Amino acid sequence: MAPDDGNAWLGRPAPQSRSLIERYREVARLSHDMLAAAQREDWNELARLEANCAILIESLKRAALIEPLNAVEQQRRIELLREILRADAQIRKRAEPWLQELERLVALPPRAGSSSD
Repeated sequence: MAPDDGNAWLGRPAPQSRSLIERYREVARLSHDMLAAAQREDWNELARLEANCAILIESLKRAALIEPLNAVEQQRRIELLREILRADAQIRKRAEPWLQELERLVALPPRAGSSSD
């Protein structure tokens, strides 16, 4: 079996064979999965899903240049983007305390009485 290159979408068609709006739906699904991982504080899974999402977004950007959306699809695209942004905001809200703690640990001043010379 070939290694996962991020293009296997759980039995779904390859990104290149799906319509543009289907790609937006997939990004929304991935963003919800990313939020669930953040809620579980499963940062490794979040990072894996984020990498898959980045691949899909690149495919979406290329497709958007050549595949126009009709008015109904354009409205659905806006709804999906709002969903994605809401999930992203919640992910950031959950990740920020962890990132702030990491930043605090990295920026700890040297302990008093320790000699570094």
